[in-house]
Amino acid sequence: MKKNATSIIILIFIAQILISSTFLIVKTYGTPIEFDVGFGTAPVIDGVVDGATSEWVSAEKLEIELFPDLSNQSDGLSIELWILQAEPNLYILARFDLNDHISSEYDNEFLGVLIADWDADLNFTDAKIVQFSNMSTNIHSYFDYYINDTVYYEDVNPNGDGAAKLEGNRIVYEFSMPVENIEGGIEDVELDHGDTFNFKIIFGKTAIYPSGIIISNIISIHLQFPAGAPELPIGELLMSISTIVIFSTIGAFYAFYIYRITKLKKEIERIRS
Repeated sequence: MKKNATSIIILIFIAQILISSTFLIVKTYGTPIEFDVGFGTAPVIDGVVDGATSEWVSAEKLEIELFPDLSNQSDGLSIELWILQAEPNLYILARFDLNDHISSEYDNEFLGVLIADWDADLNFTDAKIVQFSNMSTNIHSYFDYYINDTVYYEDVNPNGDGAAKLEGNRIVYEFSMPVENIEGGIEDVELDHGDTFNFKIIFGKTAIYPSGIIISNIISIHLQFPAGAPELPIGELLMSISTIVIFSTIGAFYAFYIYRITKLKKEIERIRS
């Protein structure tokens, strides 16, 4: 009996380690650029930063570089990246200067945001792209794509929004994408509060994907819960539940083991007497 109980406890302990390790791997993968995103007022997606309404004032702001080769990060294009949440969407702004914007070479310029599922590491399957067809007149379109084996398929039901505007040498790209959109289907990555997602910012000058992408970089964004919502992400909640169940089971086996020892001791004393 003692041997069986010990074996069961050891097996349960190993199971707990494996389950905890699985969640740890899921929650700790990341990229060099990783940050939390808080909440603010929803901006208007029009390619214009309106100072009068203070839109984007509460956004997380950082500067990153887009590179031709992510394994050899040199000769990058510096861009400002602003990110915020405002229910029910995640908003991303990219702003930068480029002297060649109005040349014919950049007439079909685009900037896009690729999204990987929370448990898919760097497997980007969702793309939101703002594509210019005439930069000098600011004519552009927003596209929502599903990516399968590097092939871009336009979504039947596009989600989100995007816009851009060129003023002088400075251009602003703006995106919105729904969070916890359960109707998105397999064509979209479902963004969830409390999870960390990888986003790939891509830039190119020809309307061909992915061959038209010339520079890119990857960021990791942790989506916070809105005020008043449960603060425990589903992954951590499941791990907490599994921990309670497993250690409760261990406690029950231990109590049963003590009970059997006590009962056996009494039987021995009764026989001796």
